[in-house]
Amino acid sequence: MGRVDGIACFVPGVIDGEEVRVRIQKVKSRFLEAGLLEVIEASPYRVAAPCPVFLKCGGCNYQHIDYAHQLRIKENQLREALRRLGGLAEPPVAAMIPSPEEYGYRNRISVHVKDGQVGFYAEGSNKIVPVEKCFIASDEVKEGFKDLLKTRPHDGDYLIGEKKRYGGFRQVNNAVAEILKKSVKDAVRPSDEVAPIKELLIDAYCGAGFFAHELQEMFEKVIGIERSIASIAMASRQAAANEEYLAGDVEAMLPTALLAGSSAGTVLLLDPPSEGLAEQVTEAILECPLLGSSMSPAIQQHLPEMPRDSRPNTASNR
Repeated sequence: MGRVDGIACFVPGVIDGEEVRVRIQKVKSRFLEAGLLEVIEASPYRVAAPCPVFLKCGGCNYQHIDYAHQLRIKENQLREALRRLGGLAEPPVAAMIPSPEEYGYRNRISVHVKDGQVGFYAEGSNKIVPVEKCFIASDEVKEGFKDLLKTRPHDGDYLIGEKKRYGGFRQVNNAVAEILKKSVKDAVRPSDEVAPIKELLIDAYCGAGFFAHELQEMFEKVIGIERSIASIAMASRQAAANEEYLAGDVEAMLPTALLAGSSAGTVLLLDPPSEGLAEQVTEAILECPLLGSSMSPAIQQHLPEMPRDSRPNTASNR
C-alpha cells in the first residue's frame, strides 16, 4: 500500500519501501486500486517469483518477496489489525512461526475447468487462468493435477487432495497444522511449574476434533461444538471416553456447555469461521478463561468488550 495525494492506494506486486510507477484502475470512496507499471527502485527483499502465472492467478500474493520478510509483513498486518479492530494500543504479537516448507505444502487445491481451459480463477474474477502446475501444492496433489489434465475433464470444479482422509475442515498445510496443535497445547499447559486447568475443555467450532482429540488427555471432560453434522459424526467416531461432541450453533449451545465446569477450571478454545464471533458468543465468554485461535482478524473486534484477564492468548501459524 502507498499513498497518492494522501489517499491510500493498493498495488499488487509491490513491496514496502519501493519506488514504483503505477496506473490507477479503480477509484473508491476511501482508497484507490492501481496496477504496477514499473519498479523504479526495488526492495532488497524482492525475489523472482517461481510461478509463471503469479499475480494472474488469484492464489498467491507474496511470491515476489523473500520469505523472512513475508513473515515480518504478516506480523505487522496482525499487529495493525489488533490495534484497529481490537482496540489494543500495544498488541502482544510474537514473531511469526514460519512454515517448514515455503512451497509444495498445500494438501488440496480447487481446479476449475471452463471451455477446455483448466486452471484457477483470476483474482476477483471467474475467468480461468490456464495452469499446468501449482507450485504450492504438495507432490501428491501435483500428481493428481497431472492425472486430471490427462483426462481432458469436462467443465466444472474439481477438488484435488491428498488420499489420506480427514474429517471436517483441516489446515491446508500439514506441517503447520502440527505446529499449531503444539502451540495450542503449550498455551493450555505452558510449563510444569504452572498449575494446569484440567477440569473442562470446550472446543467451539471444533470441526472433526482437530484440537480436542489432541488435548483430551489433559482434561477430565472435553465438549466439542460444531454445526456440521458430518464433522461431529467423524469426531464422535474417534472420541475417547471423556469426549462429547454436539451438533449445533455455538451461540445456542455454548452457555449450557459452560455450566459443565467451574469458571476457574474451564478452558474455552475458539477457532471460529472467518466472520468471527456472534454477539451471543462474546456475551457468554466474558467470565471464562479464554484461549483464542483465529484465522481472521474479525475475532479481534470483540476484544475491547472483554475484561483484560479473559482476552485471548494468540498464536500465529504463518
